[in-house]
Amino acid sequence: MKRLFFVIVILATLSSMMFAAGCNKEQEILVVSREKGSGTREIFDSLVKNEFGSSLQDAELTKDADQQSTNERVRTLVATTDSGIGYVSLAALNSDVKTIAVEGIPVSQETVRNGSYMFTRSLYIVTRKNQSLSEAANDFMHYLRSSDAQDIVGVKLVKRESTVAYTPPQQAVNGRIVIRGATTVDPLMDDLIEDYKKITGEKTRGVSFNKDTQGSAGALTAVENDCAGETIGLYSGMIAPDDIQKFDFYELALDGIAIIVNKDNPIENITTAQLYKIYTGEIKKFSAL
Repeated sequence: MKRLFFVIVILATLSSMMFAAGCNKEQEILVVSREKGSGTREIFDSLVKNEFGSSLQDAELTKDADQQSTNERVRTLVATTDSGIGYVSLAALNSDVKTIAVEGIPVSQETVRNGSYMFTRSLYIVTRKNQSLSEAANDFMHYLRSSDAQDIVGVKLVKRESTVAYTPPQQAVNGRIVIRGATTVDPLMDDLIEDYKKITGEKTRGVSFNKDTQGSAGALTAVENDCAGETIGLYSGMIAPDDIQKFDFYELALDGIAIIVNKDNPIENITTAQLYKIYTGEIKKFSAL
């Protein structure tokens, strides 16, 4: 009898340990989304569709969704929540979370490059059409369009081919550069600014950067309201026909929107129809997939 009791205790302990180590499929899914105004959310909502072809853009996000302002906040929440699911830029991925395939295609630089991964979008640099840029902004734009900048882009994202190398200015450049827009491009922009300063050295000691990224929605407004030619916008959303008439969009990189879950979640693949049902609240548990 004692031996039987001992066996039962051991089995119960092992079962408890296995339960704790993995994802409980019967827990309610924590749906993590980006906030309104995010270019990442705009693209995600437009691409996630149900079996009838209706997009999440035309539906209502579940009231239980946790909306976050940046990729990093989404990633942190999913990493620390067993039942979490979210989406982030390819550049925001790290080992804290697990990516899952969409319609059988995993996210990677290669699947984004060859177009087989469906959640792919462009990241843009935006300036106002027919506006003369300031000396500093103009020189920085030359750098952003160069193969030097694309080498930085290609570390985490998919770079656009550019054969034009950046030539540092012969004379000192002075002035302020204002950067506004997409939080997705923010970490990349930090790397690009650092590389630009390294290449130009003393020639751009008089150039200052004023960077505040609070979402793609603010990029176009900031560029449109700029009268000094100092502002460069960062944009990661969809381009409306009217925007093409007012702004110049330079494609800086290709990005994949990765679907992420907690590392202990055994799920490996998901369909767009399943994502639609999760983000509208129809599917509440991973066991329903």
